[in-house]
Amino acid sequence: MNEMIEATGGQLMVTFDWLNGNASLVSALATVAIAWLTFQLARENRRLRQSGQEPQVVAYLLPHPDGNGAINIVFANVGLGLAKDVVFSIDCNDADFKAHRVLMKTVKAHAPINVIPSGEKIVALFGLGVDLFGSRGEKPIGPLKPFSVKITCKDVNGRQRNTISNIDVMQFAGLSGFMAKPPLRSIEDTLKKMDRRFEVLAKASKKFVSFVDTTSMKDEVRQFQKVDAPEENASEASK
Repeated sequence: MNEMIEATGGQLMVTFDWLNGNASLVSALATVAIAWLTFQLARENRRLRQSGQEPQVVAYLLPHPDGNGAINIVFANVGLGLAKDVVFSIDCNDADFKAHRVLMKTVKAHAPINVIPSGEKIVALFGLGVDLFGSRGEKPIGPLKPFSVKITCKDVNGRQRNTISNIDVMQFAGLSGFMAKPPLRSIEDTLKKMDRRFEVLAKASKKFVSFVDTTSMKDEVRQFQKVDAPEENASEASK
């Protein structure tokens, strides 16, 4: 055991002697290592700053939130930076789009969208589900063929960014519940129906016969007299 300790101590002494004799070399190597680590850290910080300014606009389809069977197309900026001068073009079969009554215009030239902030989106009506799946009419024509959307935008520094989104309506095939309305919309529809029913009831009540109590002190039984409804009298007086 003592021999092992002495051997280890001897090796350490040799190492210390070598370091003392080559102090300049060790200092130079340490300086190079620190410089390399500093360079890597600066590059990572630059990448983080760039990613914080880099937009990424994508397109996708989404069922209408009101549950009316419509399909929306969404242009969303999922990047961290501001997207400027956003331009999109749809690469599709124009005849197929027309046959499925797609409401989204496929014109290639249009004014660019000014800005889409990070985390924001623009939603437009794309078509009706029954049309997009080709279910309308006596002869079903099948679903809309897949298509792609090319999106071009610029970041805050004017550098151009391009993305391509491939879209297929068959992603919704076999999924149920798209026609379900949100609770608030269901309540709104119920209140509208109730309002219409009350309006009909109010109009019908004008046709009801009104009676007034004409009983006097000398009458042994209660007496009533038939009169017109006040609404009808008012309308006739206005004429």
